[in-house]
Amino acid sequence: FWTQKIKMTSLAARVFSPRIMPTNARLLTVGKIRTLLARVPVDVHKAALPCARMGSPGPAVPATHASARGLALRSNSPSGLSKHIASTKRFNGTLIRTRPAASARRIATGTATALQIELVPCLSDNYSFLIHDPEAGITAAVDPAEAKPFEDILEGRGLKLDYILNTHHHLDHVGGNEALKQKYGATVVGPLADKDRIPGIDTALADGDTFQLGGHTLTVYDTPGHTRGHIIYWCPSAEAVFVGDTLFALGCGRLFEGTPAQMFNSLAKIKALPGNTKVYCAHEYTQSNARFCLSRPNTPPALLARAQEITQLRDSNIPTVPTTVQLELDTNPFLMAATVEEFAELRKAKDSF
Repeated sequence: FWTQKIKMTSLAARVFSPRIMPTNARLLTVGKIRTLLARVPVDVHKAALPCARMGSPGPAVPATHASARGLALRSNSPSGLSKHIASTKRFNGTLIRTRPAASARRIATGTATALQIELVPCLSDNYSFLIHDPEAGITAAVDPAEAKPFEDILEGRGLKLDYILNTHHHLDHVGGNEALKQKYGATVVGPLADKDRIPGIDTALADGDTFQLGGHTLTVYDTPGHTRGHIIYWCPSAEAVFVGDTLFALGCGRLFEGTPAQMFNSLAKIKALPGNTKVYCAHEYTQSNARFCLSRPNTPPALLARAQEITQLRDSNIPTVPTTVQLELDTNPFLMAATVEEFAELRKAKDSF
């Protein structure tokens, strides 16, 4: 204890030297530091040391709170995705489930504990997701295709469901909304552009909106193409994006309501995210997508290697989700398309494959 105090006092004496400050001011400052150190436990001294770095970034703070359970909304300036990414790099997140929750990191950066993300298989090939902030005690379901799998998990772990996050209106993404909302009183969040088709919707979000899920801020982007009102949820602090049916591993969503130009622009938003971002897509389509990709001319070596890995995973009944932005950039032909025309030709070929 005293060793730590002496080090801190010595450090203060060196920093506030006569060459920098007048004698009276220097003595007063050191005296104040000694007084403060005497009142604070040594473990807090150690935890606070990283704060000495000036200009340490902190989290973005939502402007208005929409509920007492942690939902907060704000709108970003419409200055483009690249500017928003630059501002949100302040979330110094690391790999899901492995980021240290040390108090020094939380004090220095304001980031939260790791967000727990779990795949919930539904129907025949759907993936819904359960996300949980253990420190805040907040839990959300992403695109619940049906209620029963979520009820089983929640009851087995003694959890409550606070939010339901929908990417679009298709039944295999909203089929569990009403039952889960009725049972748990969960707040349903979905796309503003398609709010009339989201069962039980309470909060409608549009491009650039954010909301707070416990200690984590999620940013929403409009990604029309698969449907006219599709959105995705990006969580920088968890290095994760929930893309619904906009992007798949080695594929992309069918254009049921949108145009090739819309989907091409929507995929560009995902391509601009950091390469290590984990991509949580909503279907296990990867093996069939790989067969299509291998049928195309000029197959890159990286795709051949990935197709072999996918076969091994599926033979062992292991999910191929999540993928990552970088892996898709390297192997997904829909992200490699350089023009809208090239993308449209590729999407047409996949539809008839």
